[in-house]
Amino acid sequence: MKKMLTLAGVALALMTGCISANTSDGAKAVEFSVEKAYTADVEVQEAAVSADATVNCLFGFITWGVSGYADEAFKTANPGLSLLKDPNTVAKQGAVYNACEEKKADYLLGATYRIDTEDYFVFKKIKCTATGYPATVKGVKEVK
Repeated sequence: MKKMLTLAGVALALMTGCISANTSDGAKAVEFSVEKAYTADVEVQEAAVSADATVNCLFGFITWGVSGYADEAFKTANPGLSLLKDPNTVAKQGAVYNACEEKKADYLLGATYRIDTEDYFVFKKIKCTATGYPATVKGVKEVK
C-alpha cells in the first residue's frame, strides 16, 4: 500500500509539473541599427512673453491651484505622487504652461522665474512669474 501511494504521488507530481519549451531558432528576427540622428526644427519668436501661476500649499506638501502645467519643463522628485510634488516646481510648471498657452508655443526658451511666497507656517501661497522666448516645433531634420 505504501508503494502504491508513493507511485501515485510521483505520477501526480510528474503530470502537474510539465514544462514546454520552444527551441525553434529558424524564425529569429534580423537585428540591425540605424545610425541617423534627428533634431527638432524650432522657430523662436523674437518677443519675450511673461505669465504667472499661483499655487496653494498646505503642510508643505499638499498642493492645489494650478489647473495646467508643462509636464516636461523639468522633472519632479516624485512624478507619480501628485500630493508630494515640490510646490515651487508646480508653480514654475504652471507659469511655463500659461506662457506657452498665451503664445500658442511648444517651449519657453531661456526661461527665468520670479517666485513670491507668502508663508503662514502651515499654509503657503506661492506665485511664480515665468519669462522667456516662446518657440514652436515646425518639424524634424536629420543631423548631418
